[in-house]
Order: sequence, then C-alpha cells, then structure tokens
Amino acid sequence: MSSPARQAPTIFSDELQAVAQALSPIQPQREISEVILRPALSSLGAVAGAVLLINAAQDKLELIARQGYEQDHKTIWQDGPLDRHIPAIHAMQRQEALFFEDSATLKAEYPQLEHETGALSPLASAVLPIVLNEQALGVLVLDFREPHDFSLAEKQFLNTLAVQCAVALDRSMRHARQLLGQQQQVRILESIGDAFYAVDHDWRFTYVNQRAEELWHRRREDLLGKSCWEEFPHAVGSEAYLAHLEAAQERQVVRVETRSRTLDAWIEMVVHPTPDGLSVYFKDISERKELETRSHDLTRMLERKVAERTRDLQDLNAELRAYAIAVARDLSEPMRRVDALMGLLERRLHDTMDERARALFTHLREEAKHVQRRMDELRLLAVLERRELTEELVALDQLVVQVRSDLEPLLKGRKVKWVLGTLPYITGDPMLLRQVFGELLAVSLDATKDTPGATIEVEGEGRDGQVVVWVRHNGLSLTAEEAQRYFEVFQVPSSFLGASERIGLANSRRIVTRHGGHVWAEAAPAGEAGALLFMALPDRLNAGGN
Repeated sequence: MSSPARQAPTIFSDELQAVAQALSPIQPQREISEVILRPALSSLGAVAGAVLLINAAQDKLELIARQGYEQDHKTIWQDGPLDRHIPAIHAMQRQEALFFEDSATLKAEYPQLEHETGALSPLASAVLPIVLNEQALGVLVLDFREPHDFSLAEKQFLNTLAVQCAVALDRSMRHARQLLGQQQQVRILESIGDAFYAVDHDWRFTYVNQRAEELWHRRREDLLGKSCWEEFPHAVGSEAYLAHLEAAQERQVVRVETRSRTLDAWIEMVVHPTPDGLSVYFKDISERKELETRSHDLTRMLERKVAERTRDLQDLNAELRAYAIAVARDLSEPMRRVDALMGLLERRLHDTMDERARALFTHLREEAKHVQRRMDELRLLAVLERRELTEELVALDQLVVQVRSDLEPLLKGRKVKWVLGTLPYITGDPMLLRQVFGELLAVSLDATKDTPGATIEVEGEGRDGQVVVWVRHNGLSLTAEEAQRYFEVFQVPSSFLGASERIGLANSRRIVTRHGGHVWAEAAPAGEAGALLFMALPDRLNAGGN
C-alpha cells in the first residue's frame, strides 16, 4: 500500500542537500539525530522515528533521540544489550537495512519481540544501520501508522541519511576526543611545576600556563595572540632568544641555562619545535645555581687546604727522612765500635771468664747487632719513597722460593713445614717485592719459633681485579686490635720477637702502597692458632681482559 506522502526523487535530493548543510557544523550526537529524523519522518510520511547508538563500552544500544512518540509511549526500540534477538541488532550485524512493509512480516520474523519489549509492533517500519568504515555505530528506525510499500528511491534516500548520520557522528566523536585530549593536556600543563608557553610561527603566544603567569606577573589574557618579543623586548638578543631561533630553524630541542633579564634570576629553559610553532618549558633555578656556586667555592677552598696540608706533610716527611737518616748514620758507627770493643774485651778476658760471663758477652754482641739491623731498617724506611719503582714481570712462586732460601740461616736447626700454593704472575719492582716477602716470612718464622710442627703456607689468587697473596702460620695468634695496627711502625707484638721490635712490616706496607696495593693482618679462624698476613696488588696483567 503506497503512502500519499511519498515524495519524488528530486525532492529527496533537495532534502539530502538540506541535511548536508544542517550537519556541516560539528554538533553533539543528539542534535545530529534530530537533524536526521526530521526529513526522514516528513519525506516518507512516517509517524515516528528514533536513533539508537552503541555506547562507549561497546556492550549496549542506547536511545539517543526520538520524534513523534508520546512522552511515556513504549516502543519496541529500547535500550539494551547487544546480544538480543531484535531487528536493530540484526541490522547492525548484517550491516544492511531491514524494511518491514507490514506488522505481519515483522511478527513473523520476530515472534517474541512484543513479549520481550512489552510494546506493540508498528504497522510498518524501516531499520537503517548507521555504519562507517564497516563499523556499526547504531541504527535509524522509522515507524508508520499503516502498511508501507518502500520504493527504491525511498530506500536509497534512507540509506543516504544513515550514511550522512554516520559521517556526522564520526566527526562529532573525533572532535569530542580531540577536546578531551586538549582538556587533559591543559590540565597537565596547569598542574606541572614548570612554567610553560607556546608560540606560533609568527612568535605569537597561543598558550600560557598559570605558573608562567606567576613568574612573569602577567595575565595570560593580556599575552595571548601577541608577539612574545614585543611583550618582552628586553629578551631580544639574549641566550633565551637565540635558543628560540635555533629550535625554530634547526627543528630540534634546545636546552639552555641562562640569566633571565625578565625575572632577574637564573632559569633552565627547554624549547621544543612543534608543527604549530614552539613549546617552551622553563623554571627558576636560582637556588640550585647558588648551591652550585657555594659548592664550587667550598671545593676550591678544600683544594687549597688539601694542597697546603700536602705541602706541610711533604715538608714534614722530608724532615723526618732527614732525621731518620741522621739518626741511623750517627748511631750506626758508635754501635759498630761498641761491638768491636766488646769483642776485644772478650778476647782479653777469655782465659779469666767463666761460662756465665761468656754468655753475657755473647748476648751483648747479639743485641748490638740487632740494634744495627734496626738502624739499617730505619735508614731504608727513610729512603724508600725516593727510590724509583721499576715495572717488571715477577713470578711470585720463584720469588718466594728465593726468599725462603735467604732465610735458611734463621732456622738454626728448626723443622718448619713450608706449603707453597699456586701463585700468579704480577708486575712490580722485584727487589722491593723481595723485601716484602722476606719480612712476611721472617715474622712468620719468629711467630712459630716455639711451635711444635710449625707450618707456614703461602698462597694467592686473582680477586676482583687484584692479585691477593697471603702468608699463614700456626704460631702465635693476634687480637683484633693487634691485627689492625700490625703493619704500623713498632707495632709488631713483642711476643713474636721476644723482647725486640721491628719496623720491617712498616717498610712492607710502604712498598705495597707504592705499588698501588694494600696490606692487612687477620687472626686465624676461631679454634685455630696462628695468623694470616695479606697483600693485595693491582692485577695489571689481566686488566681489560688481557
């Protein structure tokens, strides 16, 4: 049955053109729906119509606008989930229009529709999917008072309206997303601690955030649309001005720390090129600059003090070396004369002395020789730092064997078990390193002189870029305090050496320090006797993976 209100195709063309003009401005979804519904109803003589769109969660169809229905009138076109068996859902799924020329056809295809919706079916209806780029956005529906025979021109007209609606809705949604993004960007720019502004290619302000207003003491309303160089002419030619020019010309980010003439303060500025011009962040760093200046001044003052202390220590060390050399020189000759006189006296009285007297003379001569050795060590300690180091490849296992042979006279019939582990090669001064090992082994012999089954072990390994070598003995133990001061001058426990003391370990510490290493002592593990003497030197042979 044909409706008397059916329009000719030429009229539809006029309607479509009017709709296009009405939709040219970007509008909200509801206004777009109203624009579409008006010509659809009037041109086809429909009694009512509605637009339903899929919600943002993509799980529900929601009524956006309707025309021709009474306010409380219930229709089959309702909000609801997308898994229902209804014409609107099927039209979107198939992406094709559904035309029901009478209610019988609609009821035949959807017999449960009236029961599920609680509404009566229209006598005729059209369901147009609103689709853009093969994605369904919603449906446009029309209801009629009487059966309606849809002509080809009417179907084309309604399909075109649906397409116009889809295009307008897409523009609206993209505009809404753009506005949302701009709002979020504005919220971010207003919340950051840095001042921010943007300028276009003609240097006109396009945005100024609140922090920039506070620093400049200028309202953004007075700046927007105006040239930044005209508003701040004293900035022309400054480092900030040159940074803007560089970022604009080279199209690259420019960072600068400069003294701002506008703020009379130090600022840190970052200038970003953008398609629309430049975006600029800046902040006051005067406090940081002041701290840097103070830190720099303190550093220079400390450097001066260190230089002064170093000179003082060098002068003091020179005086101590001169004094040590003088003492060693002045005392060595008298001690030799004392030793010679005691020898002469012993020979003259030899026939009249008993065994006790001879023992006393022997003890006196040994003590004189001991004092002479201490003088030699003191002289060596004084001149050690003036000797230039030589760098040679040293096989530590061979060096230890040689030192052990040198110490044979000290054994005097003692039975000592020597354990020589795997020792690495190092670079250093062979003569000075021989003195170090001589002292470490000698003090270990002294510590085990009263130990039955005396054992001295020498081992080494590479460890964290160093060559670590240790000498372990099972003789006298160390306390924690003794271990801490073991390599200081005159700090070897007297129990190690009877009533005497030595400074050879202090010499060893100086030698190892000059090689870039360090020495230390440790007590043996709990429940075991003895001590461990360590020496660590840089592993220059394996540096860099060589």
